[in-house]
Amino acid sequence: MGVSAGQIPQSKTEFYEQIDTHWFWVLLVGSGLIITLATLVQFARSPFYIHIDSALFQHAGWSILNGEDLYVDIWDLKPPLIYFVTTILAALSFGNMAVLHVLSVIVAVGTVTAGVTLLGVLTHRLTGDGFASVVAGLAMFVLTSIYSFPYAGIRPKYFAFLCAVGALILAIDDRPFSAGAVGAMGAGFWQLGGPVAFLVVGIGLQRTGKEGLLRTVAGGVAAAVFTVAPFVLQGHTVPLFVEAVIAPVYGVEGYSLVGRLLKFVIEIGYGVLIVPIAVYGWSLGVAEDYRRYWWVAAGGAIYLLQMFLEFQGAIDLVITFVFLSLGAGLAVAHRSVPSERSLLAGVVLVLVVTSGGWHMTAELNGPNAPLQSAVENEYDQREVPAYDSLPADPEGWPSMETIYWEKLQPDQCHYRLGNKQKYFEQETGGTLYKSTCGQWPYDQPPLQWFGDLVTPWSGLPAAPVGHSM
Repeated sequence: MGVSAGQIPQSKTEFYEQIDTHWFWVLLVGSGLIITLATLVQFARSPFYIHIDSALFQHAGWSILNGEDLYVDIWDLKPPLIYFVTTILAALSFGNMAVLHVLSVIVAVGTVTAGVTLLGVLTHRLTGDGFASVVAGLAMFVLTSIYSFPYAGIRPKYFAFLCAVGALILAIDDRPFSAGAVGAMGAGFWQLGGPVAFLVVGIGLQRTGKEGLLRTVAGGVAAAVFTVAPFVLQGHTVPLFVEAVIAPVYGVEGYSLVGRLLKFVIEIGYGVLIVPIAVYGWSLGVAEDYRRYWWVAAGGAIYLLQMFLEFQGAIDLVITFVFLSLGAGLAVAHRSVPSERSLLAGVVLVLVVTSGGWHMTAELNGPNAPLQSAVENEYDQREVPAYDSLPADPEGWPSMETIYWEKLQPDQCHYRLGNKQKYFEQETGGTLYKSTCGQWPYDQPPLQWFGDLVTPWSGLPAAPVGHSM
C-alpha cells in the first residue's frame, strides 16, 4: 500500500515502504542534520578551534594568494588539490582568517554530507533497496570523525571520501571517462585515494572492455594533467614530486602488528564489529553475482590493509569505511525476512551510538567505557615508537595556530613541523632550517634516478651521505 510523505507509518511494512520510497531524502536530510548539529555543538564548546593540519591547509591557501609557492615556500606531503580549494576559500574570505575558517568548516560539513548521501546512492545503484541504502549511510557514522571533527577545519580526506564514492557511482553507471577523472582527483587530494582510481579502471575494463579501460585511463590522465600543470609551468615539478610522492614513502611509521590492531579498536571502539557485518555482506554479494560485486570485496580488503600503511587517527579510515558501509548495506539487501533486516539495521544503529559513546567519554573527561582502559593499557605495552629518532623542533618558532591567526609568513619553509617531514629531512641529509624546500635529495639527477627505480634490477636509491641541501 502506498504511503504519502507526510503520513506517519502505522506498521512495520509501511515504515519499510516509507524508507524505500524516500531513502534519498532520509539520507541527505538525516546526515546533514547529524553533521551540522555535531559541528555546531563542537564549535560552541571550542569557538574557532583549528586543528594543526587544517591550519596549514587554510593558511597555505591564503599564503598562495599572497605570492608564496606550494612545495617551495611551504613544505607539505599532501597532494595539491586541497590547496586549490583553500586558495579559492581564501579569496572569498578577503584575508579575514576567521571568515576563512568558517567557510572551511561549512565546506567540510557539506563535503562529508554529500559523501554519505552518495554512498547511499551507490548502494541503491547496486541493490535497488532503499532501506539497505539508508543502513549503508548510517554505517558511516560508526566512524565518529566524520561528524565530530569538521568543526576543526578543512581536511583533504573529506574530499578524497567524496571523490571515491563519486568515482564508483560513475564507474557502475558506465561513464568511464568521468569515473577515471574523479578517481584521479581523489588521489589528488590524498595519496590513499589511489586504490579507488585503480578499482574504477578495473570496473571499466570489466563492464565495457578495452574501450572502457582506455576511457577510464584517459579521464584519470586528464585530471592528473590538470592537477600538475600549474607546477610544471612554474618549474616546480621536482618539489611536487619530492614532497608529495617520495616523502610519504619515508614517512611510513613503525608499529607492531598487535599494537596496530589495538589502535584500530581504540579509534573505532565497539564499532569494530562493523567489520564482520561488512565481510558477511561482501561474501553474500560475491556469492550471488561475482561480476557485479567483486570490486566491493576487493576494495574492502585493500583498504583494511591500509591501516598497516597509514593510520595516525580514525579519519585515515574514511575510505575504508566506504567499503565497510557498502558491506553492511549488502548484508541488509540480501536478507528478505523483515525481522532479519531490522536486526541488522538495529545492530548498525547500536554500533553508531556505542562508538560515539566510546569517544564522548574522553572528550567529556568521564569514566572510560567498559574495556576501553584495558585496550588502551595493552596498546601502551605493545606499541613501538613511530620513528627511531627525530630532529628537535627549532626553539622559538611559532605554533601553526599562531601562524594562522596572526597571518605570519615564516622565513623558513618548514613550519608545520610534522614528524614525517622531520624524519624525511633527517633521513635524506636535509635540514629544517632553510628558506625554500623541494630540493632533489639524491646524487643522481631525477631522470636517471627514476630510470634506475623502474628497472627490475634496481631498488630505491639510498639517500646520499652528507648531502648538502
